[in-house]
Amino acid sequence: MSALIVIDTALADIDALVAESAEYLSRRLGGTPPLDPNNLPRDAAGALSAIDAWAGTDVANWQQELIRWFDAHAPVRLVPDPELNSLLRRAAKQGTKLACASALPSEPFELTLQHLGCARAFKVVAAGDGSLDDALSAAQAALSGHNTPVARTRADVVAALDA
Repeated sequence: MSALIVIDTALADIDALVAESAEYLSRRLGGTPPLDPNNLPRDAAGALSAIDAWAGTDVANWQQELIRWFDAHAPVRLVPDPELNSLLRRAAKQGTKLACASALPSEPFELTLQHLGCARAFKVVAAGDGSLDDALSAAQAALSGHNTPVARTRADVVAALDA
């Protein structure tokens, strides 16, 4: 395989992390109307888009608070997967161009990859700031291939790279 795009949810439960961070944001930022984490979409991209819409221009610092939350909680919530990391490193060393795409903003996304221990395996890291589609497009453009395979689960990554 010459290239592969890995969605961050194949590496960790990003949806759960965003849900936890939304609870923190609702307590920390309040707002009128208040942010209700129970009414947010369950996927990270949907939740981040909804938080951004809720914040508008009134709560401009929500992304800084999100970064604080990830900085404080990523070391506890994110556990490296040695087998998967080894597979990613081996594929990168053999010349496979690896990209990782996420709906997360860039700083929380980079923190996530660092704490998972796989940041250096990826040639391209594409953050979507709430849009997974934007991140995927950026990763595909960076890899110069709009037909690059996309791994959405851990099993997809293993199947693609362990062949």
